[in-house]
Amino acid sequence: MEKKAIILFRRIFGIVLSISIIIAGLCLISACLSIYYSGDKPYSPQSVKEAFSKISIPVFVFLALTIFSFILDFALPVLNEKVKIKKISEMNLLALSEKKSIADAPGEILTSINRQRNLRLIHTLIRTILICIGAAVFLIYALNPANFHSSEINSSMISAIWVLTPCVVVPFGYSVFTAFFFDRSYSRETELLKKLPNSESIDKKSGKKTFVDITRIVILAVAAALLIYGLIMGGTADVLTKAVNICTECIGLG
Repeated sequence: MEKKAIILFRRIFGIVLSISIIIAGLCLISACLSIYYSGDKPYSPQSVKEAFSKISIPVFVFLALTIFSFILDFALPVLNEKVKIKKISEMNLLALSEKKSIADAPGEILTSINRQRNLRLIHTLIRTILICIGAAVFLIYALNPANFHSSEINSSMISAIWVLTPCVVVPFGYSVFTAFFFDRSYSRETELLKKLPNSESIDKKSGKKTFVDITRIVILAVAAALLIYGLIMGGTADVLTKAVNICTECIGLG
């Protein structure tokens, strides 16, 4: 089989495997919810067996595809030879922009370059806002003791999952979209910069902090502060208690 055919087959198989992972995950979530809402004492061996037997086919298909993926790496390898991959990174783009005379660029090219940069900035701001909103909403919910009752741990955790899911899925989905968009945007701007003449004097700027770097530092600082706050307030003991209760009920010991 030719290399192009192998690459095409592996791409199609990767898409099928990804779809099977999503379907299997949704089936597992729906099975857990159906077990929870099946009665007063839903977590019993009988109810678990009945619920999971209904989703056995998509789960077994996912497992079979996963096993086949390992076999595929040996049967149809594509990494034995060096494959040239054109990758446009932000660092390469910044290095190229410093070598070009953007100020003397024609009006159309300069407008297109500024448009790509403004679009990336807008998407970065939207992604940051979505992450902050999702984190804030869930933290407000999680830090409110009224939302968690020791006598109703299952219902409290199910409610927390319903709140957490959109807080994670929306920022994650938008982050995936921006990753693909940035790759296309970097490629377009690079092609535009290649049309410009080289600058006579290259000003090398060291230690330049970008907006993304600052955002990462802020998120890491907030995460570290929340971890320390949780340890001081004894949150680890609460999490351990809830985990023990949930696990014992899931396997039918509760």
